[in-house]
Amino acid sequence: MALQGNPTGLRVRCSGGSRARVVRAPVRVNATVTGRRPKQAPSTEGSPTSQRQQLQPSHVWARPPFKRSEEVAAMILGGGPGTDLWPLTNSRAEPAVPFAGLFRLIDIPLSNCIHSGITNIYVLTQYNSTSLNRHLSRSYQFLNNVTMSGHGAGFVEILAASQRPGKTNYDAWYQGTADAVRRHLNMLEDQSRHENCEDVLVLAGDQLYRMDYTNLINYHRAKGADVTIATTPADEDHAEHLGILAVDRSCNVLEFHEKPPKAQLATMSIDTLDYGFADTKEEAHSKPFVASMGMYVFKKDVLVDLLYKKFPEAVDFSRDILSFMHGELKMVAYPHHGYWEDVGSLKDYYAANMALATDSSRLGLFDREWPLYSEARVLPPSKIFGATLDDSLVGDGVRISEGSIVKRSVIGSCAYIDKKCFIKDTIMFGADTIDTQEIREAERREGRIPTGIGAGTHLERCIIDSNARVGANCKLLNKHGVVDGRDNTGLPQGVIIKDGIICVMRGAEIPAGTVV
Repeated sequence: MALQGNPTGLRVRCSGGSRARVVRAPVRVNATVTGRRPKQAPSTEGSPTSQRQQLQPSHVWARPPFKRSEEVAAMILGGGPGTDLWPLTNSRAEPAVPFAGLFRLIDIPLSNCIHSGITNIYVLTQYNSTSLNRHLSRSYQFLNNVTMSGHGAGFVEILAASQRPGKTNYDAWYQGTADAVRRHLNMLEDQSRHENCEDVLVLAGDQLYRMDYTNLINYHRAKGADVTIATTPADEDHAEHLGILAVDRSCNVLEFHEKPPKAQLATMSIDTLDYGFADTKEEAHSKPFVASMGMYVFKKDVLVDLLYKKFPEAVDFSRDILSFMHGELKMVAYPHHGYWEDVGSLKDYYAANMALATDSSRLGLFDREWPLYSEARVLPPSKIFGATLDDSLVGDGVRISEGSIVKRSVIGSCAYIDKKCFIKDTIMFGADTIDTQEIREAERREGRIPTGIGAGTHLERCIIDSNARVGANCKLLNKHGVVDGRDNTGLPQGVIIKDGIICVMRGAEIPAGTVV
């Protein structure tokens, strides 16, 4: 298999029976459907390709623009315990959490890297990493040791936390973002692989956005920066939970404060339109703060010096290093224009999926010039048996039976919805395999509940995890408006309510007739 690349994207050409790992977007349903899908024209609105900047610095380039993959190494952080996304992280790492019916969160930074011509990629994993490791090996093996046209050999490599000399107890685990990268600086110092590496791109694995990293790296080089922080305008509610920057009109970082209190925030608001971060007056009015996206570009030598010499005990980049480096290094802010969502909490994750169900152009799911890569599963098409769907995303191998109604929902691959169900504002992760009708009938005879949603069940504002079994005539509605609750508070086993969202745990069995 050979990959043909160019600065704005990659195309996969298969030979010798190999399969490409470009995954089509889920079916987008925005009208009533009875037994068939409407035809969808691919959309390129908001494509990073169409937005590629022609950077014209007002001064001589401090360093030449990025041209070859070997010049940049990407390190994608696999996340910590993911407590804010629990219970979805009960059995998987944050970046392995599914979204939009077909993908995993890790597919976002990896796809952006590949399309940007950055193909030397490390993924740092630790907590609940089994499914993440499996997904990476199945989905991105096509990149390993394959020569990219114009970009040299590429790889996606897993760097797991492990014991090593001097670190054999609790300290063997990553303590934070900076500590995780420090543990693997030896990889960047390997001259046989990274002799030509000049910059290191540090990315998070729990965000939704599209970005051409070429623009970010060229901006970093044109500015002559030691550190560049990707930023987005933010409102006050979000600013309290993010790193906030004070900048001048040239986007030089004057101050950096991690999760500042309201009193400090009041002194850091600016006209984000005038400074070039917001796109409209309305956005500038509602989002007067410049927030870090948790995405950084470091000069390689600067990163090594910071982690080994200046801050050898630092745990987090934002809290322990960047907050103390203004005035010491040349730090600049890179304005990201376009869609970006941090989905590190259950509430934000749920809201982002619901928004994609109604408006998939936010993430460009149907942009054929910038497709999302993921695992290429060999699955049959979805089948709608006289059901009604509206404003929903539907994955592959889904079966929705006669008389069922699905509104504003995300239905993952291999999901099964029996007859006369009503599903609204719900995310279903689907199943690992497709059960035939014979298997389902055999399970019923054995007194078991088949995988999927039983006949006559009513779901609203739910997240149904993988391989869950919900019996017939259940009503999961949270009519009493419970904000947080677990099975020890009277809820059925396997059902949790968090932020007002009903979550059915992975593999849980909910008896027929259950009411929540």
